[in-house]
This record gives sequence, C-alpha cells and structure tokens, in this order.
Amino acid sequence: MDENHKKSIARNTTFLYIRMFVVMAVTFYTSRVVLHALGEIDYGIYDVVGGIVMMMTFINGSLAASTSRFLTYELGRHDHRKLADTFAAALNLHICAALLVIIIGETVGVWFLYNHMTIPPDKLNAAFWILQFSIITTCFVFTQVPFNASIISHENMSVFAFVGLYEAFSRLAIAFLITLDSGDRLILYGFLLMANSVLVQVFYRFYTHRKYPECRMRLIRDRQLYKKLLGYSGWDIFGNTAIVVQNQGLNIVLNIFYGPTLNAARAIAVQIQTGLKAFITNFLMAVRPRVVKLYAEKKHGQMYRLTFYGCKISFFLMLAMIVPIAFNLKFLLHTWLGNDVPPYTQAFASIILCIILMESFHSAYLMAFHAIGRIKTGNLICGTLMICALPVGYLCLRLGLPPYSIFLVILAINIVCQIISWQIVHSYVSYSYRQLIVTVYLRCFATAAVSVIAPLIISAHMPDGWGKLVALTAVFEVIYAIVLYMIGFDRSEREELIKPIMAKLIKKAHR
Repeated sequence: MDENHKKSIARNTTFLYIRMFVVMAVTFYTSRVVLHALGEIDYGIYDVVGGIVMMMTFINGSLAASTSRFLTYELGRHDHRKLADTFAAALNLHICAALLVIIIGETVGVWFLYNHMTIPPDKLNAAFWILQFSIITTCFVFTQVPFNASIISHENMSVFAFVGLYEAFSRLAIAFLITLDSGDRLILYGFLLMANSVLVQVFYRFYTHRKYPECRMRLIRDRQLYKKLLGYSGWDIFGNTAIVVQNQGLNIVLNIFYGPTLNAARAIAVQIQTGLKAFITNFLMAVRPRVVKLYAEKKHGQMYRLTFYGCKISFFLMLAMIVPIAFNLKFLLHTWLGNDVPPYTQAFASIILCIILMESFHSAYLMAFHAIGRIKTGNLICGTLMICALPVGYLCLRLGLPPYSIFLVILAINIVCQIISWQIVHSYVSYSYRQLIVTVYLRCFATAAVSVIAPLIISAHMPDGWGKLVALTAVFEVIYAIVLYMIGFDRSEREELIKPIMAKLIKKAHR
C-alpha cells in the first residue's frame, strides 16, 4: 500500500473517530435523559416495536452491501459510465424495497403488534404510532443507501463526521424537548426522531447530487446489471435476515417471556454494543474501499495483508475500551443511568462485551468476503446457524434458564461461524493459515492475556468508584500500550509505527 493510500485511510479514520468520540458521549447522555423522560416501560416499547420494522431492514443491509461493493469496484476500474449505471440501478432497487417495507409493515407488522406483543393496553395506541414512524423512517433510509454508498466509495468520510455530529446533538435536543411535554411523550419522541432522520436523508441527497455526477435517478433497462446486483445481494439478504432474526427475534422472545422491562435492559446493553462497535466500524469504513480496490486490481496478497491488519487493529481498539468498562461495569451503569438501571442490564452487557470482542474479527474479514464477491456459501452456512439462535434461545427461556442465556447462545454461534468463514474465504482466494493464526489470533489473545493481569489485581483490592475507575484505566492503558508494541505488532509493523514518529522528531530537531 503506497503512502497516499495510507494517508487517505489515516485522514478518513481521523474524521470518523473525532465524530465518534463526540457522538458517543452525547448519545450515552441522551439515553439517560430519554430513559428518565419515558420510563422503563415506554423505553422498552420503543425498542421492541421499532424492532418489528428493523426485522425488515435485512433487505436494506443486503442491498447496501451490494451497492457499496459494486460502486467501489467500478471506481477501482475507473469505468465512469458503468459507475453511473450501477448507481441508478441500485437506487431503483432500493425504491422497490422501500415499497415492500410499507406493504409488510402495514400488514404483518400491525397484525403482530396487536396479536403477539406484550404491551400494556393503555400503551397500544402509542405503540401503533411508533410503528408508523418507524416505517416512514425506514423507507427514507432504504432509498438513501445508494447515496451514502457513493460517499463511502469515494472515501469522503468527513461528510459523515459532520452530519454525525449534527445527529447526535439534535437527538439530545429532542430528548430535552420531550421532558417539557405533558402529553404522551412516547409519541412525541417517535415523531421528532422520524422528522430529524428525514431531514438528514434530504441533506445527503442534496450533497451527493451536487458532488458526484453519477448520483442521478434514471431508468436502467440493463437486465444483466440488475441480475448482478440482485444475484450478489440475494444471498446477502439471507445472511442479513439471519442476523436480524438472531438479534431482533430474540428481543421479541424476551418481550414474550418477560415484557418491555427486559427489552429496556437489552436496549441499554445493545447501545453499549453500538457505541463500542463504532470504534471498528469507523476504522473499517475507511479501510474497506481500499480492500475492494486491491481485489479489483488483482493484488490479492496486499488485500489479505490489509485485511489481517484490519482484524488486529479492530481487536486492539475493542480491547482498549472493553477492559476498563468490564471491570467497572456496575459503577458505570449506575453513574450513567442513576437508579433507573433495569434488571439484568449488567448481565446482558457483560456477555455483549465478549460478543463485541469476537465480532471485531468478524467485521474485519467481511471486507475480504465482499471484495471477492462470492458470498453464497458463507451466508448459507453461517446464516442457518445464526437463525438457529432463535429456537435455541426460545427453548432456553422455556426451560427456565435465566434471560442472559440467549446472549450466551449468540456468543457460541458467532465463534463457530467465524471459524467456518475463514475456511470458506480461503477456498475462494487462498492465504496462509499460519500467517492468520500467528499474526492475528495468537498476537491478539497473547496481548489480551498479559494486559488484563494488572486490572485483575486492582479490581480485587479496590472497591467500585471513581478511584478504581481512574486507577485501573490509567494502569491498564500504560501497560497495554507497552504490551501492544512488544507483542501485538511484528517487527515490520513496529517499524512502520516508529518511522513517522522519528521523521517528525528529526524534522523538529532541524528547525
């Protein structure tokens, strides 16, 4: 990878991380305000009812992956005519998907809400309107995907950074607004979030229309292009369906057995997951287009080297955040939410932290899968295993196992899927198993094992509180940086890390 590409990834990652730190801080504070304003019941209703529509977004996720992959691929080939045709065809497909969401949401969604959800009778009207707002929001998000995919393909991440900041602070403003309302706060909250989301989508469309010439709506009659897009996304739809069934399906199972209170606990735990995953999502968003372009240029060795590097960095970023949180989780939850922490929140969050750590590898190697474009076998096998989480989780709760058992099921299935996926991608474009195991997994797990020794000792001798949080975090991060340098990276990677630092020091010394 040349110096310009490194600078591009570094610049884009910087933009995304500046946004992430601010957005995450504001979002977590917003959750506290919303939970206080709505209460556990309404907060859980918003999460689980919105989840009905979320179950339909597997179509959107699949088409989004297909769109981003093919737009980036055509950019790598420098075929501008094909790029414009691909964008227009993708937009037409997303419009059709949005119409499908309306049909399913207004029929199956409404029926399921009134016949199978555990919702207090006096909250059914509010739940109905939350469903309507979610359907409208989802339709706008569906049709927006090709525009966002175009921004990502052009590696222009600063736009996401600025818009992300607006979204975070506007959600905080909405949270404070609903505290002033004396009526049904749940309905007002859903409406304001919908209106804000629509405003953001309109901005993205205006920006891309002005910035990129290919972002135009046209009727494309190229059946082969539609077939290629749908052929790729068809199996991705199955894979994304599996993820949604695993997550939102189990959320509904929790609702059936325990009601909206545990949905609120799950929503808080998942928000921690979303905030932490932003660390790797932003990094990989900057790296992913480069991986696809390397494959388009048939530079398979460089593609895998960047993929393996992405796996390690993703894991290291997660570990840096997860260890201080895991050892101070109870204190952090009560500091964040006050006395309104729903039951089982700590148990859910603890297991989710382990899931995030393992998914850091998964999110990175998916770059290679999508770059190669052959996703049928992986989605078929792993998707089937993920769907199995729903009946297994239901059986666990039916047998009287604790609610957090469903998250243990997810963790076990994700680990199995990861092993299988590496074998499948190797069968398409081969790589060295030894290099993967030694340079990625052994270095990551060895770094983690050595780094957590000090936090274990501190946690055993200090009570929960700010003193423990500050001391543990400071000691861990210092030790972690040393261990990361000595064990986490190999010699060539250490040299790449030192070179820019030494160059800057020499430059300053000559001044």
